[in-house]
Amino acid sequence: MTTITNSAIDSLLTRMSHPGSLMTGPSPTDEELQQILGAAQRAADHGRLRPWRFIVVRPERYQEFFDRLAAAATRVQGDPARYRINRDKYELTQRAPLVVVAAAKIDPHHKIAAIEQAFAAAAATQLVLSAAHALRYKAFLFSGAGVFDREFKAALGLGEHDHLIGFICLGKPAGSEKGGPSAEEMIREGLEKTVSEWRP
Repeated sequence: MTTITNSAIDSLLTRMSHPGSLMTGPSPTDEELQQILGAAQRAADHGRLRPWRFIVVRPERYQEFFDRLAAAATRVQGDPARYRINRDKYELTQRAPLVVVAAAKIDPHHKIAAIEQAFAAAAATQLVLSAAHALRYKAFLFSGAGVFDREFKAALGLGEHDHLIGFICLGKPAGSEKGGPSAEEMIREGLEKTVSEWRP
């Protein structure tokens, strides 16, 4: 495949997820965070509704935040015995030096379809991941059962029509990169499986 050198394209083509459990500091500076979240404002957005919401969770708030998230996941799972398992999992996630909650704020009465609003918020979330990579930070989006818990969503200012997309971990890699297919391999395989040409 013939390639054209371009730093912006190179950044998009080399982005890889990196779990928060394998991150360390530093986190993005406030100025860098403004750039990262600013990139989200350029998402495709039919009607200019800006249906995305981002909530920054600092490390000093992690204990209470992940306690609540573990409780939310446990309520959805319907098994109180799962709480300890959920909380231990998030204990590893707390290694990430910064977490950003990503959500879709839906106006069900607007002429722009609710699903289009959700798509716009998802596009904005992807731009956050891409912008972090462009600034040489690692990023990881995770969700889990807790995103469906009404009580937890309400505590974040989200209503019944809104969606909690997930949680973005931001930081630097702790140690060497994990193994796996290269970005080039993933792109080649993805193109083969997902791209076709329309023919009548």
